[in-house]
Amino acid sequence: MVLFRVISRIPFKILYLFSDVLFFFIYYIFGYRKQVVLSNLAAAFPNKSEQEREKIAREFFQNFCDFMVETVKTLTITQEEIQRRMKLENSEILHRLVNEEKKTVFTMLGHQMNWEWVSLSIASDGIPADVIYKPLSNDFFEKFMLAIRSRFGIKPVSMYNILRDMVSRRKEPRVIGTLADQAPHHPDSAYWSTFFHQETDFFNGTEKLARKFNTPIVFGKVTKIRRGYYSFHLELVAEPSYQDISSGALTEVYIRWLENTLIEQPALWLWSHKRWKHKRTTHPSEDEMVLA
Repeated sequence: MVLFRVISRIPFKILYLFSDVLFFFIYYIFGYRKQVVLSNLAAAFPNKSEQEREKIAREFFQNFCDFMVETVKTLTITQEEIQRRMKLENSEILHRLVNEEKKTVFTMLGHQMNWEWVSLSIASDGIPADVIYKPLSNDFFEKFMLAIRSRFGIKPVSMYNILRDMVSRRKEPRVIGTLADQAPHHPDSAYWSTFFHQETDFFNGTEKLARKFNTPIVFGKVTKIRRGYYSFHLELVAEPSYQDISSGALTEVYIRWLENTLIEQPALWLWSHKRWKHKRTTHPSEDEMVLA
């Protein structure tokens, strides 16, 4: 950890030179997960040419390498620097709901780089923030990520403890950030929909918790302005009560929004995971077919 803290104090200009070198080796020499990325892009964008998909893949790996050095930089980055590099758009939505109306709010976003800076920018704007995270099996990297995600008063909450945490802190107004585009471990209990032309399983836990605790839902979109500079656009999507909204409808709205967001800037998404590794074992209901 000490070494990473030393590295994190290196100026951005030098860190990005290191990112360029890292990109060269990852993309051109080792080809790290390159075929996985190209396979995902071929499935998602069948109408694009091979050259177009390779261009997106190359830009993705460049962004990914920048993301890695930016993540290390997060260990010592200041609130002022975060506010310059991750601009909040429509932050008045969160100020009204959290700071004025004293509500808890779910913010749903995807793995758009740099997602690690989003909660830091929210907290730096004077809005209490939690992040739901998936614990890592490697102790070192678990401590490293918790150190990053605990800065500026942010509270990381394990995805396995979120229900208990919400019950015990139900009167504590805050933003709870969720990366809602991950594939669940148990696809049989997931919400299934068509995403980039394929049946895809999504976590539906955020919608279930929002219904249970009468929590507003805000979507957040990351846009890259230039290297090392981003904006995070907030959009209020739903507020209680949800009694007249069918189960799965809020998750479906998120999926359609995410797909459109990724079409705008596809190279920002984390394409290096096998996005369609799960297969559906049950047939969709009539309601799900209508939603899709």
